Amino acid sequence: DIICAVNIQHNCLDSQCTDIQQQPVHQERIETSRTKATVKHKSTPNFFLNVYSVHNYAHIQRVVPGTLR
Repeated sequence: DIICAVNIQHNCLDSQCTDIQQQPVHQERIETSRTKATVKHKSTPNFFLNVYSVHNYAHIQRVVPGTLR
């Protein structure tokens, strides 16, 4: 059963995600000659928990390890 939803964001700063790659831009499902810079994220357990999920605090607290509190 799903009890609540939380929002987490990848922590690029601590994960040192610095690799930038160029991706083609698509327009109406067609690849254009333009490109955009995107970050290649590193696989890491570093995330930010959205603390504005206060209404779910009791549920979140039960699953977050004590070392992260």
